[in-house]
Amino acid sequence: MTRGLASSRIRMRHLRCFLSVANLGSATRAAEAMGTVQPAVSRSLRELEEELGSPLFDRTANGLVLNAIGNTLFSFVSNGMGQIDRGLEALQGQSAEAQVVAYILPNVVRVVMPGAVRRFKTLYPTVDLRFIATTGGGLQQYLRGGQVDFGFGRLLAVEHMQGMNFEHLFSEPLVFFVRTGHPLAGRGDLSIRDIDRHPVVIPTPGTIIRDELDRFLISKGVSRFSNMIETISFEFARSYLAMSDAVVCQPMGAMRRELSEGVVQCLDFARGAMDGAVGLTTPAGQTVSAPAQLLMQMIREEVRALTSASGGNIAESL
Repeated sequence: MTRGLASSRIRMRHLRCFLSVANLGSATRAAEAMGTVQPAVSRSLRELEEELGSPLFDRTANGLVLNAIGNTLFSFVSNGMGQIDRGLEALQGQSAEAQVVAYILPNVVRVVMPGAVRRFKTLYPTVDLRFIATTGGGLQQYLRGGQVDFGFGRLLAVEHMQGMNFEHLFSEPLVFFVRTGHPLAGRGDLSIRDIDRHPVVIPTPGTIIRDELDRFLISKGVSRFSNMIETISFEFARSYLAMSDAVVCQPMGAMRRELSEGVVQCLDFARGAMDGAVGLTTPAGQTVSAPAQLLMQMIREEVRALTSASGGNIAESL
């Protein structure tokens, strides 16, 4: 048994068939107990032994008896499977009338959450999901007040992270966008003064992304833009961009669809200067409900899928 299980093709059905045969001593009796047919159990057992590179049972006149290797595997699998079964039972019990409430920023709602929710609902269609999707701030109050199970978005400012845990999933830049054909589009020598010659749509004060933008402006010796429109409405920003020479500062994910459609462009300005950590925020010292934990896991899996599809740079997927 020198092959690594992490790289094998072993499935849950293989292990469940193995346990049932080990407990009952017969593929026929195991099939009856599992509500299937004997050939299916025998096939699963044969595939497991082939995958492990060793027989697990001695075939005797009295039935199938675990050999030394089979006993070793049984001691681990029986314990692990018991833990899994108890976890699923607990989750199903909580899921009967369960609801997950999460505070989700709009850019990840648009890109990450559809795939994550599809994964979740495939497993637990009866669990209700509610998303508070806003850039208006206040995640820390929602979490401390128990109004949401977790948050998914950019890392809060240091002063708001007391009593919070943050799990980093990826980094996402704030970007200056313009419509395709805009006078600044395609230029490589832009300065903050060039941006300031146009109306600029920026997030409202008190939001995480506005704080990041303000720090950037101060680093450039500018306290504010001359002609500003402050809003947390991504829909307004996208529509206004299409009909004007405005410049919009938003997270990359907010405009990914428009970028792929070719109706907006990223300005070659401030690239990498406003990258922010994006991840899951939970209250420290509190247990997240089992359904909420499952949704968080689906978010992690969707982020990994997007990262893989983009060649390791999730910002390109967002």
